[in-house]
Amino acid sequence: MNAKVLDLPLPPALPGLGDWEQRVRLMVRPRRYEHVRRVAQLAYQIALSNGLSFSEANAAYTAGILHDIARDLPDSELLRLAPAECDIDLRHPLALHGRAGRTLLEHWGYHDQQVLEAIEDHTTGPRAGHQISACVYIADVSEPGRGVNDDIRELALSDLSSALNRAIVSKVTYLQGRDLPVHPRTLKRFEALPKPPASLILTPLPHAEE
Repeated sequence: MNAKVLDLPLPPALPGLGDWEQRVRLMVRPRRYEHVRRVAQLAYQIALSNGLSFSEANAAYTAGILHDIARDLPDSELLRLAPAECDIDLRHPLALHGRAGRTLLEHWGYHDQQVLEAIEDHTTGPRAGHQISACVYIADVSEPGRGVNDDIRELALSDLSSALNRAIVSKVTYLQGRDLPVHPRTLKRFEALPKPPASLILTPLPHAEE
């Protein structure tokens, strides 16, 4: 991990999060659990590096811990929790695990809307202006355990907006270059971006679900 990341503080113990984190530990495979911890740490650090408040950074950390709570559920359960919006959802139910995770947490009584929105958005891209979602989305695709997208992670520690643009462009470029479908929600976010300069399109990142 870049030294700049290591130099940043970690959040204090957040009241009540331990019980939710234990649910995540029980819901996902051990390797996935290590991933969510790295995402949470990086999302927190990205938030602080970009001037977000400690409250917002704590929300980014919490969303990072919870973002993959539905990731290891079977397809049938994902479709039950998050009914398909499009053909891609039916053919690739894994794309639903963000929405399914939000539904599951709401059913269990979790109510922080900015955290829930970040969880929902992490598979398809943040809604406009949602900085906490952006922190989690970028952390998910660039946390050091993935072994890719170091440039996006480094950029995110100083320029959240540009890092988000680069992450979305890279994902769409990767999918289109392999004739894979782009989720309508992701395509909508991509089409809303300023037309990127050639320098923005770097080596495409692996599909977020790989």
